[in-house]
Amino acid sequence: MMRALVCLLPLPILLSSCGRPHPLAEWSPDAFAPATPDRTWSTTWWPSGTGDTPAVPAAPQPVIELDYVDGPLTLASTLDIALTANPDTRVAWANARAAAAEYGVSRGAWYPNIAAWANASYERELEPFGGPNNIIRDDSFVAGPGATMTWTLLDFGRREAGDEMTARALLAANFRFNREIQDVAYEVQSGYFQLEAAEGLLDAAELDYALASTVLRSLEERVLLGLATMPEMLSAKQAEALAGYEVQVARTAIHDARTDLMVAMGIPPGTDIEFALDSDRSLPQELALGVKRLTTMAMTVRPDLAAVASDVQAAEAAVKAAEATLNPQVDFVGSVGYQYTDYKLNPFINFSPPDSGSEWNAVWSVGVTGSWLLFDGEIRHNEIRKARANLTAAREIMRKAQLDAAGEVWDSYFDYEAATRRLHWSLAVEKTALETMEAIQLAFDTGLQTLPDLLAAQQSVAAARSNRIRSRADVLIAAASIVHATGDLKIN
Repeated sequence: MMRALVCLLPLPILLSSCGRPHPLAEWSPDAFAPATPDRTWSTTWWPSGTGDTPAVPAAPQPVIELDYVDGPLTLASTLDIALTANPDTRVAWANARAAAAEYGVSRGAWYPNIAAWANASYERELEPFGGPNNIIRDDSFVAGPGATMTWTLLDFGRREAGDEMTARALLAANFRFNREIQDVAYEVQSGYFQLEAAEGLLDAAELDYALASTVLRSLEERVLLGLATMPEMLSAKQAEALAGYEVQVARTAIHDARTDLMVAMGIPPGTDIEFALDSDRSLPQELALGVKRLTTMAMTVRPDLAAVASDVQAAEAAVKAAEATLNPQVDFVGSVGYQYTDYKLNPFINFSPPDSGSEWNAVWSVGVTGSWLLFDGEIRHNEIRKARANLTAAREIMRKAQLDAAGEVWDSYFDYEAATRRLHWSLAVEKTALETMEAIQLAFDTGLQTLPDLLAAQQSVAAARSNRIRSRADVLIAAASIVHATGDLKIN
């Protein structure tokens, strides 16, 4: 009979699957994955019985409303929006809150566990005396509420190690949140300066196009008067076309820079907002500290380095927690209840009346229990080995993070110095190129210079102007990079 029941157990499952167009994962798991390595898997097919069809990601939705934005966004207001809306900062924020909750879980181990219970059961017990065969049946019904309390009194370091481990993990999460804010701030600043540079390059490209068009109109008039040749006019047309091409390149760069900035802010690229770009933004002052001093300061204040240091401390606490599992544990256990009991003895032989009864009674128990696991197949010792290996890895990760941070400070410092020198020379080149073009223009008007000379001078001015704009943006970005590499220090 039991065998037949076991055989019939799968029948409801099989019957419930009748008419299904797709297999069950427990019998055909491969049906839930791509069939071949050369064909993509499609969401148009999804096995039934596994919930809804796979969700299709919707367009990213902003987490803040931008209706309050009045006028173009300055760099400061752009940073304010980014720190609120950027997904990376929100993930780091959620991780910090989760770590705080984990610390709360660890602290809860110091309190007693109190549970309420209620039972209702019908029981039959056999007592080894009375009756024809020296057996008497005790049929009883027991029901009632109660409460149980368990409180760990001594665990020889388990809870202390757990508290330290989760507290250090919480510190690491908080420091990583701070560093994520710095990362987003740097990305937004860099994107903002890139957009400013792209706008400046567009202005320069349009100015070059207007100049090339002016030269072409002048040559067209000269050709009609016989003062210029057709090849000269065609060269001017080519120069105008090239200038027009550069205008379109500059517009594309603005679009790309704007998209990158809005993504860094954490808002959809199509959002209708404007930025208060300032191409004449004041440049940072000269660095007051040397690169070695900056590196030393970065080692002490960078949040990500503090985070990995907290990871090391958490790993040290994890070793203590693993070692504490070798110790015994002492718990206080107490229980109290109020129960109703109804019993009946059968058969009733050699007993004085009554053979049945019922009554409400208080029941309770209280005591101390101790336990000490002596052997577990080396599980705890291997957990200790694992914790010690994780500690070694955490220390090496911290050392690598310190080396990377030092490298970032040195690179950003010398990038800033190089960008500053490039800006200085680009200003000199632009000034010289403008003076040269003006002289060649004057000579060309008097017939002392040829058109190729004039076009070459114009192209030199355009290149010098673009280099100056890019160099200026490089200085601003490099300055922001130093602040980021040193942990948001006041370095001027």
